[in-house]
Amino acid sequence: MARKTRGAPKRRWLTPGRVFGGVAVAATLAFGNWFAHLPTAERAAFGPFEQTLEALGAITADVTDALGLTGHDVAVPYGKTPAPGPAPFGLPRVADASVTPDDVRVLKRQGYWVGFSPSMHRPVWAAYAVPERKLLEFPPPRPGFAKDAQVKGSPAPEDYTGSGFDRGHMAPNYAIATRYGKAAQTETFLMTNIVPQAPELNRGPWRILEQIVADDLPGAGGGTVWAVVCVAPGAPGARLRRGGVQVPKGFGMVLAAVRGGKLRAIAVYMPQETGETKRPRYCFCSVRELERLTGLDFFPDLPRERQDALELPEANRFWPTHALPGLGQ
Repeated sequence: MARKTRGAPKRRWLTPGRVFGGVAVAATLAFGNWFAHLPTAERAAFGPFEQTLEALGAITADVTDALGLTGHDVAVPYGKTPAPGPAPFGLPRVADASVTPDDVRVLKRQGYWVGFSPSMHRPVWAAYAVPERKLLEFPPPRPGFAKDAQVKGSPAPEDYTGSGFDRGHMAPNYAIATRYGKAAQTETFLMTNIVPQAPELNRGPWRILEQIVADDLPGAGGGTVWAVVCVAPGAPGARLRRGGVQVPKGFGMVLAAVRGGKLRAIAVYMPQETGETKRPRYCFCSVRELERLTGLDFFPDLPRERQDALELPEANRFWPTHALPGLGQ
């Protein structure tokens, strides 16, 4: 009678080494997620490790924020239906003329309003609304930049030639084109809507931020998102050689939405030297800090106590877009 031979022992899938490795990976990702939600000033304390930790944190933070599992918003009760238009909570006002001149002229376009400063030869702010429903799925081909015939002393496209700066949009091409159509898109290429912006910033994190505002935040039943784009002025002598356009030292954006009976706000700030690989989630600041940098007053139509509650804290996530059942937003 033939003997039965024993087969090779089965390999155990769950070994101590694999358990340890899995725990180490989970702990590393959890640490990165924690780091991603620290205030901007606290992340900077990590010095040379900050960039590496930012990359690590982004692996999970964007997902868990989108699901409403991590991060916090800044919000105040708001039971009204916002008025139509690009600035239902009030147009930005110059609060500190030593930072931003108060010679602002409001130009009302089809898809946005812009505050243009003749002394700076560029916009100070631009406001626009992004409804959830798109008029066009894809924007038409980009038109050329053009002087604004309605504004005496409008900058010219060639003022930027050879300057080392991009012609950066305040009210963006994509969001305006997809919501308001071709004619509105053409108006975003008027030079009264354009600012000198470093190429790495314009083509990197600022472009991604504009896409988030246009494609992600109004979705999932969130409704309209209102955006105010603003600039932090640079030194008085920091101007383009041609045309005298004042060069900003940085760019900000205040986002607002009404969800669940609350008015929610997010503020973002990016200096000109922001690198092309910087993620917008690491550029949050408080609205009040953005007011200090720009010399502007946001949400001026709200009572002062509501402004303080909305402007003093710093949000550390974009609003959830795929919140899990029962978690709410």
